[in-house]
Amino acid sequence: MDNLTGFQLSEWEAYDKIDPIGKWRDDFRTAKLESLLVNIVNQLYHKQGVEPTIVTPVDFMVKWGEDMKEPEPEIQSLEDMKKALMAIASTHKTREKKDGKPLVKKTMKR
Repeated sequence: MDNLTGFQLSEWEAYDKIDPIGKWRDDFRTAKLESLLVNIVNQLYHKQGVEPTIVTPVDFMVKWGEDMKEPEPEIQSLEDMKKALMAIASTHKTREKKDGKPLVKKTMKR
């Protein structure tokens, strides 16, 4: 960089606008490949009568900085926890009734 003239530097800057060099270009190449693969899979396995979803490389570009913050997780209420556990318990009771066997084997005391 120390040996470049101002003209040469401006030429490289202009070239970089036409054909970017660096991490962004690497990310874009990867995103382009990912979008190609997803579009192929979508074309092969989409439901009949439904138009397959088309994705672009921009859909796969990494967004660094503020956009990368994960959303705050929702805090589950005590009532929601009870409902979830009761649903799990009712599933196990249903399975136990079908088989006639308990789900947990009782061990013999020594």
